[in-house]
Amino acid sequence: MESERSLAPAVTRAAAILDVLAEQRGQAVGLAELARRLGAAKSSVSNICNALVDSGLLRRTPEGFGLGRRLVGYAEAYLAGVDIVREFQDVCRSRGASVDETVQLAVLSEAGLEVVYLARRDGRRPVVLASQIGRPLPATTTATGKAMLAELSAPELAARLEGAAPLPRLTQRSITDAGELRRDLAAVRDRGYALDEGETVEGLLCLAATVPGTASRGQAAAVSFTGLAAGFSARRQEERAAELRALARELGARMGAPDAG
Repeated sequence: MESERSLAPAVTRAAAILDVLAEQRGQAVGLAELARRLGAAKSSVSNICNALVDSGLLRRTPEGFGLGRRLVGYAEAYLAGVDIVREFQDVCRSRGASVDETVQLAVLSEAGLEVVYLARRDGRRPVVLASQIGRPLPATTTATGKAMLAELSAPELAARLEGAAPLPRLTQRSITDAGELRRDLAAVRDRGYALDEGETVEGLLCLAATVPGTASRGQAAAVSFTGLAAGFSARRQEERAAELRALARELGARMGAPDAG
């Protein structure tokens, strides 16, 4: 077993126990089941669990053992030091993301209908974009904005749309009607990613997906691929959308999203 080859077997086994309990999403696991899952003796697992309980990393329940409250403090300390722009750049480098398209990271304003771009990486075929780092753009015309708007609750979306009619028009393709926007956002939810088909800049196609977990941390974020619309066949669009969603999940995992990765 891997823990037996470790320089610190007890630490390695403790980490394995925490992994098992994390997979249970809050449900406690009995000692016998933990020992079975780890392929270890109950006495050994019991000793480690008791030590983790004493340290606050686990809690004892009638059903067995669960994750302890002290882990919350560690998670908060980790997330406080995470820089989403740095992680975005690291993820793009590690994945070799979008050799052709421009990759961007944007956040949704706390209120209203604007997105602000935080970072970008130009692809092998750079394009002229309306977005600039730090410059706000309408969330209703951009793929990143629509991806994030699609995840809002109906009351929050209604509050943001109140008094916004007509919606901004950047090109002839821009959606200016709230009802049409709602239909488009429903399509985003069904599709799993958002599209800007020449709505911000004519001739460009942009695909965007939200970064899991960022909305719950206080500010939703999304990533996008942008290229010339003529270069996107239906098959390529689906291939790039799959890569985009994978990139978003990896970034979400780095930001601490529990279900990403």
